[in-house]
Amino acid sequence: MRVIYVAGLCLLLLIASIEDLRHQRVNPYWLLLHAGFAIAARSILGELLPGLAGVTIGLLLLAAAFVSRQKVGYGDGLVFVVCGLYLGFWENFSLLFMSLVLCALGGLALMLIGKIKKGQTLPFVPFVMAAFVCAVVFEALG
Repeated sequence: MRVIYVAGLCLLLLIASIEDLRHQRVNPYWLLLHAGFAIAARSILGELLPGLAGVTIGLLLLAAAFVSRQKVGYGDGLVFVVCGLYLGFWENFSLLFMSLVLCALGGLALMLIGKIKKGQTLPFVPFVMAAFVCAVVFEALG
């Protein structure tokens, strides 16, 4: 059944990454559709509580967006709300950590080659997608 969660989340992150790169935003209707799918899948499988616990990571990011006056985007928080529904708390926390590490390394590399300057924003969802792909590959390799 894990395949359902991986496929759904991969599709979500792929489309959201493209939107974030092109428009610097993520379509909330797309997120709502995936939230409904994740809740339905978890309900059918009788695993709703872990998904609801996973939402807390996204809620914390939404709070950070509010407090920081959107230095962290609301879209990033909403993406992690939906990721939490698919993954649960600890896997969502790991995804956030890996995404932050990849974003920091990517930002540093882009600064070193002169593509961005200090203080410039980066789309975050593509780093979430990269972290998710890495996690799936590492899990598959054992």
